[in-house]
Amino acid sequence: MSQYPQYQQQLPPSNLPYAAPQQSTEGLGSWMLAIFLTMIPLVNIIYLLVLAFGGSISVAKKNFARATLIWMVIGIVLSILLAILFASLGISLFNELSETYPTNYEYNY
Repeated sequence: MSQYPQYQQQLPPSNLPYAAPQQSTEGLGSWMLAIFLTMIPLVNIIYLLVLAFGGSISVAKKNFARATLIWMVIGIVLSILLAILFASLGISLFNELSETYPTNYEYNY
């Protein structure tokens, strides 16, 4: 007999928070509805917010909604920056054109 006790591996109970989550499979119809609702303006933002921060939504749809919202924010920021760039370009173009041509038209009869 050895002087050390026999080691026995103990498995964690399945109800602890670090246990593997159950995978739920969603059907094609559920994804078709999700993609359809994201194509409707203003409804898409509300629907994506519900999916991203809702309680009983699958992990796949939460990640899809969060990624879509991030891309929407990136698109809005880039659109604002491009609008500012083109507006300043247009203003400078109009200023250049107004300095090129004379503005005082005198008609001599």
